[in-house]
Amino acid sequence: MMNWIVALFLQLLLMAVPVSAMQIEADPRTIISFMDKSLSPELDILRVTTDITPDNHLVFQVKTKAERISGEDSDYLLLSIQHEKTYALLIPLNKAEGENIRVYEGVLQPGSKLTSIKFKESGISRSHAGFVARHIVRGAEFIVPLDWINFGADFGFDAFTVQAEIQESTLQISKVYDQARKGRAEEKRISAITLLNNICSPKK
Repeated sequence: MMNWIVALFLQLLLMAVPVSAMQIEADPRTIISFMDKSLSPELDILRVTTDITPDNHLVFQVKTKAERISGEDSDYLLLSIQHEKTYALLIPLNKAEGENIRVYEGVLQPGSKLTSIKFKESGISRSHAGFVARHIVRGAEFIVPLDWINFGADFGFDAFTVQAEIQESTLQISKVYDQARKGRAEEKRISAITLLNNICSPKK
């Protein structure tokens, strides 16, 4: 009798695991990234989470396995936002390089790679006050004002560690080290208002 109960418990446990994984993957507020042992720890993204601040800003927190104080100065943490255009929000991977946010925009065709886009400097950070990037322990936060978002449009996001070249007002991604959604099918974009409703709902 005891063996039958144990076997039933193990079967129920195995059935519950994929359901839990599906719920995590289906949550539009969070990206759980696969660990990549071939990368140095500061280049390996662990997760991306979203939240709303009391002063109406959308916060994207990108966590990496480790942090870098100094080193290769062409490496960046990049938050990609797909919202009518493709926006690239950059902060240097090295903490010693400072926290000046850079915002670029471009057009990403379905199936094309980030390295194929020639980004141009965007004026949104000047026309909408509140775009901020700052280092945190093992990662960075990107802060976006809610009044910039068009709630009638679709919204998607991803995070990358990249090697990039910045010349005057253009950004060229030369190498992608890691992508938060790497190994998954391209995410289904949802409306910005749906994302906001999900962020504001209680987390399970």
